[in-house]
Amino acid sequence: MASGIDPSGLSRSLEDAMRLLGQASGTMSAQAGDADGSAPDAEQMTGRGTGGDGLVEAEVAAFGALRSLVIDPSLSRAGTTVIAEYVLEAVQAAQADERARRADVTAGAQVDSAALTQQLERVSSEAFRGFQQMIGDLDAATRRMDRR
Repeated sequence: MASGIDPSGLSRSLEDAMRLLGQASGTMSAQAGDADGSAPDAEQMTGRGTGGDGLVEAEVAAFGALRSLVIDPSLSRAGTTVIAEYVLEAVQAAQADERARRADVTAGAQVDSAALTQQLERVSSEAFRGFQQMIGDLDAATRRMDRR
């Protein structure tokens, strides 16, 4: 039974899509890391901020997770409302610093999403046509076998 399916076309399209994804991934990791393409270190992704004119210091890890909080002991007499305001100010400043650092690290990591989307749509379309052809071939083979 001769099949009308050409798996090499689908295979080529999948390889092209994977190549584009690999290039996008490589571009992002090379631009997100150091000059040698390594991943950014923890220091690059750490944000720091202060509140209350430096009486409260906060440090956050990547994506804003609070890592440390230092409150000057002289604030013990200030009251909880004031301390809470300064803490909030410091944490928000640290989170803003981390976001800015992350933006700097990932700046320029542009992916040609239009080309990637187009390639993936082509792969999907070819796969659909291939599966439709395969189903037709299987159906024809089943009918031939039923007639015997």
